[in-house]
Amino acid sequence: MKKIIFAFIALLAVQNTFAQFKLGVKGGVNVSKVYTDAGSFKANFNESMDTKTGYSFGLYARVGKKLYLQPEVMFATKGGKVNVTPIGGGSPVSVNIKTNNIDIPILVGYKLFNRIRINAGPVASIKINEDGKFLEELKMVTSNPNQAFENATFGYQAGVGIKLLGFDIDLRKDGSLSDISSKQFDGNQFSQRLSGWQLTLGRKII
Repeated sequence: MKKIIFAFIALLAVQNTFAQFKLGVKGGVNVSKVYTDAGSFKANFNESMDTKTGYSFGLYARVGKKLYLQPEVMFATKGGKVNVTPIGGGSPVSVNIKTNNIDIPILVGYKLFNRIRINAGPVASIKINEDGKFLEELKMVTSNPNQAFENATFGYQAGVGIKLLGFDIDLRKDGSLSDISSKQFDGNQFSQRLSGWQLTLGRKII
């Protein structure tokens, strides 16, 4: 499988030696939520349908014509809302999750009619920090709030884009492929992931 992926990337590189190269800036909003699987952790963190709105901005490069490769480096805030049962018991309280991340998507796309684009690919998310208020709330359920979430996770993005009045408008589905939690909540084992949508506006600078 790895050889196939490397061969595909090499093919793109050869194809794009004399192809178009674009560099641009982009920014927009993220709408995300946190969901959990059943397990011992479910007694503390219950799945919530409440969403959290964040933002993202950064740089993108696009190499190719019809078929193209698009790596990006984006600063993104993500999160959600979950119900927490404090250590020692008590009534559940709502906790707003917020983390600041550097997202690095590597997308493969295809242009339709020179204006519409479809793209998809993996994304690595590197955690910078958690929101200060969220860290305080985490102390209710873990003795190691600074180690509650993984420093790096992997996910995917897939969506469509359109070129309009010189701007690139993109709508993407954003999801986790690995747990965002580091399983440091006093030994509880669980699965916790992010799911959401991203809407951005981009502009070519080169």
